[in-house]
Amino acid sequence: MNWVEDFYSKQEEWLGVYTSDVNDYHRKKARTFELPAGAAPKSVLELGAGGGQVAFATAELGYSVTAIELLERPALLAKSLSDKITSHSMRVIQDDFYSVQLNESFDIVCYWDGFGIGEDMDQVRLLRRAEQWLKSGGIVLLDIYSPWYWSKVAGTEMTIDTVKRRYEFIAKDSRMIDHWWMIGKEEQNVAQSLRCYSTTDLKLLLREPGLCLVEEEIVPSGAVNYAEGTYQEKEILEGCMQYPVKLVKR
Repeated sequence: MNWVEDFYSKQEEWLGVYTSDVNDYHRKKARTFELPAGAAPKSVLELGAGGGQVAFATAELGYSVTAIELLERPALLAKSLSDKITSHSMRVIQDDFYSVQLNESFDIVCYWDGFGIGEDMDQVRLLRRAEQWLKSGGIVLLDIYSPWYWSKVAGTEMTIDTVKRRYEFIAKDSRMIDHWWMIGKEEQNVAQSLRCYSTTDLKLLLREPGLCLVEEEIVPSGAVNYAEGTYQEKEILEGCMQYPVKLVKR
């Protein structure tokens, strides 16, 4: 996983993807807590929180949020957002969620748009930690990348301002590779590599951690049609970019 810090740092340097304002997307994402987790007040641990925009929107709803972020610049923005929360709680910790030491437990542990970094054993290690952080009756919420969608869009290339981006899919590993580079400097590209999981693969992954998948609560998200430049907000499981899952203790 030695690519992680370089890739996400370059994303931020080139396009400022983690230091945007809090917008409707972040507030809509925060509201996804309410169906699987119930209304606030509850304690939330958000892993890989970026600039803290979703954490901020979650705290606005009345949840008590602890946000963990690896990179310094997004963590500093998240801390500046936390200063604006007056009636509710938002705490930011700059650290690696594989090694951070937390002495409390939470009603909800969530990881948005990033699960799948590393190998299966890395996901198992993270899920074990998530289970240990849960209160009795607590839940884990994750975004899972869909292998069906990412295999279909492999080879897609796009331009975003001064940056080029191209998707690749490695079928034998069910892995999406997301390449970024400055225009004219493809030899300096950076890439993220995320393991995609079908629901069957995910259940196999969960055999060792003390967590199980609540299949009846899976609601697929949407998908971008790159050929038409459109976004379909609701898709079937086999057609969505990613799908949120709820995990509970066995």
